[in-house]
Amino acid sequence: MEDFRRIADAVAGEIASGQLRPGDRLPPQRDFAYRRGIAASTAARVYAELTRRGLVSGEVGRGTFVRAMEAVPASVLAEPWQAPINLESSFPILPGQPAALAQGLQALMRPDALGLALRAVPAAGTQAAQAVASSFLVQAGWSSEPARVLFTGNGRQAIAAALSALAPVGGRVGVEALTYPVIKGIAARLGIALVPIAMDAEGLRPDALEAAHHAAPLRGVYLQPVLHNPLGLSMSPGRRADLAALLQRLDLVAVEDRVFSFLAGEAPLATLAPDHVIVVDSLSKRLAPGLT
Repeated sequence: MEDFRRIADAVAGEIASGQLRPGDRLPPQRDFAYRRGIAASTAARVYAELTRRGLVSGEVGRGTFVRAMEAVPASVLAEPWQAPINLESSFPILPGQPAALAQGLQALMRPDALGLALRAVPAAGTQAAQAVASSFLVQAGWSSEPARVLFTGNGRQAIAAALSALAPVGGRVGVEALTYPVIKGIAARLGIALVPIAMDAEGLRPDALEAAHHAAPLRGVYLQPVLHNPLGLSMSPGRRADLAALLQRLDLVAVEDRVFSFLAGEAPLATLAPDHVIVVDSLSKRLAPGLT
């Protein structure tokens, strides 16, 4: 009789290689025993060993499922210095964050509350949700009118919605010369041409934006004035005032991505040019990227 540990090793290898993915259901133990040509008792020991290793979990009445693998700890310092560093994904990690998040989610564990939370809602949400979001987004004395708050599934969807509203297929949208990498994919799917705008130590340069607009009219501009990703730059109050004045003079609308600005506590560009700025913010960035 084949040692049950060897069979467990084989299944573990299928999980590690991706043949069996998180959430996949393993066959019932009797079916597993028949396919492998082993005794039912051996199959039971295989499943028990996989459970002991934390690779699968059994649910009464449903079966045995492959568990999500734990993230492998890694250090940037351990990577070869020649390797490229991915700047696309960056997010805050705060001490005690999982415990605080678990406490906050306890209120959703009631069936009535969970049912409401999982219900599909239109872009405008509800008046109550708009009021909550408006108060949530208050920063440095700025807040949006609740009726002007719209909801999307995540920040990327909000950016895509804003750009598609501003620019038709083939339209030109200005971006910082070194911009958030995901914006390139969004623009490609929308058929929008991105125009790189020169930057300096404070971010996007207003004079470069004006020159690009005069060269060929822009339909909008996407930028991150506070805690730019990936450079971490923030515009000074004077730079933001100059940029706001330029937007109004050119009648140009900016999409202001503020997903990390809560860490700085600075007022948005929309404070200075409310009718020429679309503010994009994100709940998941403040709590945990996995909530996206």
